[in-house]
Amino acid sequence: MDTTFEFISDRNTRQSIQNGYRTITNLELWDWLRQYQVNETNGFMFSNSPNLDRIIQYMESQPDSVGHSGGSFGFTMRHLQFIAKNGVDEYKKSYYANT
Repeated sequence: MDTTFEFISDRNTRQSIQNGYRTITNLELWDWLRQYQVNETNGFMFSNSPNLDRIIQYMESQPDSVGHSGGSFGFTMRHLQFIAKNGVDEYKKSYYANT
């Protein structure tokens, strides 16, 4: 399983996914993220789960933090949720299928 995400060509996207992957792993939130039902009207950006607050705080505290706008946080979380539900191998296949 490639959790370095070197297959992602855009450096900022790769760094965001790496940072987020490590964050979810270290906070032990993969099961939570797999089951979390994001409000489709509000998305991750405007959701009010305490776990999302923990995630963004942890992400931002890391040396490789790219800094997130609401949009980039939502984008990153959608990718991480896909990984939580389908695994890294399926994420990689999906990435190649959409590039």
